[in-house]
Amino acid sequence: MHLGSLRTALYNYLYARKYGGQFLLRIEDTDQTRVVPGAAERIVETLRWAGLCPDEGPGLGGSVGPYVQSERIKLYQQYAHKLLESGHAYRCYCSEGRLEVLRKNALRNREVPRYDNRCRSLPQGAHKEGQPYTVRLKLTEGDLTFEDGVHGPVTLDISQTEGDPVVLKSDGFPTYHLACVVDDRLMGVTDVLRGVEWQVSTPKHLMLYHALGWQPPRFWHLPLLLNQDGTKLSKRRDDIQVNKLREQGFSSEAVLNLLVLAGGGFGKQGKDQFLQLPEMVEKFSPDDLKAGSCRLDTERLQSLNRLHLQSCLASEDGTLLLARQLQELLPRQQLGSFTERDIIHVLHQTKVCPSAGFVTLHQDLR
Repeated sequence: MHLGSLRTALYNYLYARKYGGQFLLRIEDTDQTRVVPGAAERIVETLRWAGLCPDEGPGLGGSVGPYVQSERIKLYQQYAHKLLESGHAYRCYCSEGRLEVLRKNALRNREVPRYDNRCRSLPQGAHKEGQPYTVRLKLTEGDLTFEDGVHGPVTLDISQTEGDPVVLKSDGFPTYHLACVVDDRLMGVTDVLRGVEWQVSTPKHLMLYHALGWQPPRFWHLPLLLNQDGTKLSKRRDDIQVNKLREQGFSSEAVLNLLVLAGGGFGKQGKDQFLQLPEMVEKFSPDDLKAGSCRLDTERLQSLNRLHLQSCLASEDGTLLLARQLQELLPRQQLGSFTERDIIHVLHQTKVCPSAGFVTLHQDLR
């Protein structure tokens, strides 16, 4: 998980806790070509490490599961069929070859590739049994305005820049557009906080809600996270991968404070302000979220981690918590089963914790 994904999870968690809602974890794996074995388990573990424990999700149970989209395929197919029946969608028989020709021609003409909606006007009865097809949503022409919790009123006419989007692929799997709308509705989601890169897709989602006769949730689009020099974050960089920061000895508290310093939500923040997670929940105000792109100063992690170590020393509970965090950093092959010797080791670490005010990383205390 990279910092952008953790930022999205954090603000969803804060919003749910602030207003008495439920924080759901859903695994979106409908693009089977991009599924990485073990990724879902690593997401759950990273959220646990950060203290952002979902109320419902894979392995956690809940009343609206399953929470893995590949286990909900029949549901998506059912609603895609409803869209076909109501005339809001149609079958598209265009081959991969034809779509590739359209793409290349557009690029050659320096245009944005888009589908030409050819199959929208196919006569009834054109369907051939056994012929593969996708299901496309009929986009509504004209401006569509919606209220964005972060950016205010947003008006877009996506029919001018896009062709009718696929909502169900030829392999029977949905695209993100259909899956997220169906899941949000059936799971009772009232507020969606996600990255601003999904803002341009919101009209498609609103059209799906309208076509299915559903009330849409409220949308909050979090701004882009940028490098300190204003360039776009690269997911391949180690310094924005949460597991790498964790291995380097940075605390989850320091990482979360870095994210809220960039994204806002807490009014005016002092340079040395450091909030524990319960304080973040108490002080969080979605009205204070930043709308402009946020520059992520990863160099601040050093000072933030020092603040975390020092705050732990302010109480016995905090010092013991720090000792346990240090225990987790020890190589697992050295741990064995948790015995009395391990407890003595924790107590020994607790004795040396007062030196934390003079160090930056947890590893410095190992």
